[in-house]
Amino acid sequence: MLTLDMPAAIDAVVFSDAALEETEEFALGVRELRKRLPTIRRWYTSDDNALPAADFPAWSDAPWLLAVLNPALLISDNLLPELMAVADGATPCVLPADPRGFTPGAALDYATRPGFDRFVARLASGPRRGNYDRRQPWLYLVTREALADLGAQHADLSWSAVPALLGARTAIAHHAFVHSYADYYSSTRSEMLRLLPPDTKTLLDVGGGVGNFARAFIAERGGQATLLEQNTRAAATARAQGLTVLAGDFESVPVSERYDCVALLEVLEHLADPLAALVKARQVLRPNGSLLLSVPNLGHWSVVWDLLEGKFDYQPVGILCNTHLRFFTRPTLEMLLLDAGFRVERWENLPSPPPEAFAAFLRTSATPGVAPDLDSLSTEGFHVLARRD
Repeated sequence: MLTLDMPAAIDAVVFSDAALEETEEFALGVRELRKRLPTIRRWYTSDDNALPAADFPAWSDAPWLLAVLNPALLISDNLLPELMAVADGATPCVLPADPRGFTPGAALDYATRPGFDRFVARLASGPRRGNYDRRQPWLYLVTREALADLGAQHADLSWSAVPALLGARTAIAHHAFVHSYADYYSSTRSEMLRLLPPDTKTLLDVGGGVGNFARAFIAERGGQATLLEQNTRAAATARAQGLTVLAGDFESVPVSERYDCVALLEVLEHLADPLAALVKARQVLRPNGSLLLSVPNLGHWSVVWDLLEGKFDYQPVGILCNTHLRFFTRPTLEMLLLDAGFRVERWENLPSPPPEAFAAFLRTSATPGVAPDLDSLSTEGFHVLARRD
């Protein structure tokens, strides 16, 4: 079996992500991905048309290929060693575990990079190898020989089809793990619609990516929605799909219309001046209009745990996303809304209780005069509906 101490063993092909590639989050993610794969000999950047799977063996003489179909990934540090540990002559293709399927009994409880690493460490208590369940591949390791054989049989071989075509010769490495943030700009956030007052007919969705929340609002409420988005590709995609779009950042784009609701879903923490943004949101609302917010909580146990270990590691996604400029707990967000002229009408904490290891630490560390806020520690974020005074 090939081992990672052999030089020039693995080449990688990484595919583009048009929706994310202009973003700071994706730039950090790609740097992190490459940093955690130091043994890759050569990196190829491509798409299906530029570098067909059937032709790749002619490009590379490496005995192994790492295909990164979804580049918007957090990957475990042990990724390549674990993929190689599972691969053998009868298993020329190996995928890592991911949130769609992993070791039973391992709670999916990470929200930061150190938490992700702790989660991966717990996977080692389960079986190392599993059968491929035909999930859509985000990343896989395959031998050049197996890829060449498939290419000879399928001239139009799709990169995503390789693991399924190899069938029982494909396996899952359960001790390696990847997490995708590819839906960063495409989430529908439809769970937020139930917070909207029934008389909401017009919506301004600020920072709504490709506009899926705005479309969900139109479909469910039959109202009118405008998207305000600074990512040029996301804005263009939304406009091509029929949405009314204001392109640019909320602080500087003129907004002449007045709306029943302004939505800032996972946006406030990205802004240099959240108070100014909320004041502007109030100005573009009709009398008694509503503000819909979704904001991460810095007081969540995952961040506190990291801080206790001296860590505050930015990542492309999550509470410590690298484009977060401001951080909130419930009191700071409540005060910000009050200062901007809003009254809170509905507040929901998103529950995410600490794992037993951290809960045990809190119990054993109880000290008079130190009062941990257990509600805050168990809250990953806030969903808020506020009204303009």
